[in-house]
Amino acid sequence: MKLSAIQNTVQAVAEAISEAIGVETEIVSDEQIIVAGTGRYRNRIGSIEECGDSTTNEIYGMIFRTGTQYIIEDAPNHPDYWGAEGELAEVCSPIELDGKVIGIIGLVAFNEEQKASLLAKKENLLNFCNRMAELIATKAKEIAITNGMRTILSAISEGVFYVSKNGTILECNKKAAELLHRRRDEIVGRNIELVWEDSFVLEAVKEGLQCKGIEKRYVDRSGHELHCLMDISPIYLSETEESGLVGDEVLGKGEFSGIVISFKDMADIKKLVYDMTDNSMPNRYGDIVGNSKWIRDIKAQINRIADSKSSVLITGESGTGKGLVAKTIHEYGNRRENPFVLVNCAAIPDTLVESELFGYEEGAFTGAKKNGKPGKFELADGGTIFLDEIGDLPLSLQGKLLQVLQSGRFTRVGGTSEISVDVRVIAATNRSFEQMIRDKEFREDLYFRLNVIPLKMPSLRDRREDLPLLLNNALKKYGSMLEKRVQGFSDDAMAALMSYDWPGNVRELENAIEYAINMEDKDIISKESLPERVKNMEAFSSREMTLAEKRNAFERNIIEQCLRHEGYSVEAKKRAAKKLGIGEATLYRKMKALGIETKEK
Repeated sequence: MKLSAIQNTVQAVAEAISEAIGVETEIVSDEQIIVAGTGRYRNRIGSIEECGDSTTNEIYGMIFRTGTQYIIEDAPNHPDYWGAEGELAEVCSPIELDGKVIGIIGLVAFNEEQKASLLAKKENLLNFCNRMAELIATKAKEIAITNGMRTILSAISEGVFYVSKNGTILECNKKAAELLHRRRDEIVGRNIELVWEDSFVLEAVKEGLQCKGIEKRYVDRSGHELHCLMDISPIYLSETEESGLVGDEVLGKGEFSGIVISFKDMADIKKLVYDMTDNSMPNRYGDIVGNSKWIRDIKAQINRIADSKSSVLITGESGTGKGLVAKTIHEYGNRRENPFVLVNCAAIPDTLVESELFGYEEGAFTGAKKNGKPGKFELADGGTIFLDEIGDLPLSLQGKLLQVLQSGRFTRVGGTSEISVDVRVIAATNRSFEQMIRDKEFREDLYFRLNVIPLKMPSLRDRREDLPLLLNNALKKYGSMLEKRVQGFSDDAMAALMSYDWPGNVRELENAIEYAINMEDKDIISKESLPERVKNMEAFSSREMTLAEKRNAFERNIIEQCLRHEGYSVEAKKRAAKKLGIGEATLYRKMKALGIETKEK
């Protein structure tokens, strides 16, 4: 079985992988011919890898002979790596069918950002490659064991039409009728223009065009919209067989018979990718560690609201576990089988936020991808979108987000048609919405739309009874990760950890334990292995302080808490000064005198 016989399916898999992972993908057949690819590999489809010689010691040749997976962490310096286009790293896996390697999937990094992402997730990505290879092999076997066009059409998961050269739909499979919300007898025998009113599709039928990976939208009679990925291939009647339809190998030979249109719901593609990545590591309720009243109340709230469609706003200091609670709400709700999409609003430049959230159409701006790109809301359709650091969302976009929350509809950047989505929104912030609304930095109507179900995450200072449990949980986690057998804490180490204020909350606590495990060479964490800030705080609090020292410590603590809440930018310091009831100059003077950092650590 040759991969070229299912080239459309293989290309769809390559596109789905690249969209999910963010690196370029190539899929090579057992003749060492590139049969599918994205980015720079798209233009090389049909060309040969490694000179087409599988007997060499180069990586792909060895994979074809041995069926072994490979992770190439430093491609330029790898003695057996064939790379001529600036490849930096690669994860590759064989595609096996009936004990024979029929192809290879390669995930390739061409810049340092892609390389870092690839290597950070290399084991998960290798498993992902294996699953995709199994998917392709399964599809290849389906095609190999079926006879006749009707059987083939009914076996594949895409919607498929066979359209004659005069535009009549001669055949369609069950999936096509299902996706278009029509009965099969309403499709077969009718002209394509009466079923799919799209000038591009009509031109493809008329001209016998071949197109792959085209994004299309279809609206049925009831207004239901289908967003799909479409392939169009011309079909030629064999000169030697009266009734057989042959594939790409005789393209241009024989008599033009018509076209095959195949299309797949983008939501199915996204779910497939999601199931093999994020959803492969399910959240557990036990990840929310603690027995304090605060934590018991939060768990009870999660149980009550998990199945609701209403928006949730999670507030609390940085490092308190807002993201963990958001994921747990999703995992315990009735949307758990659908995507959970995280967006960090503070990490996206203001100029890119709109296109990241809502997507864009081809030609919307310089550098826009061909065929456009779906946004995070489209990717989250049917599931949950988590808008972390929502307080940093530009004011100019808050109106559009409000519209999506109210109507479930939006328009891509550069687009004209509205897209409908069913998405539950969970947002989080460590900033004061009340102050931002007073300063005209956040829309009050959007705040009320987000704050339907409020959840307040406590700081560690408010639930000190959970500290021993959190410390031991972190000890097990990082002891296992760092492969060090650490059994517990010495008495003085535990005393220092319990007396520390933990301004960075759970995130700082885990950071401190990871540091201590790295520093410790015995099986018990000693006080000497703890970070300096933890040891110094314990020493400082154990001695008598003068009135001036106590006053300075009190002032420093108040100012640092306010800055952690408002931020360290110039505008944030203005807000902090206003909140503290002092002038900006006074704030800067006190920060200098008290040794307070002028920017976030």
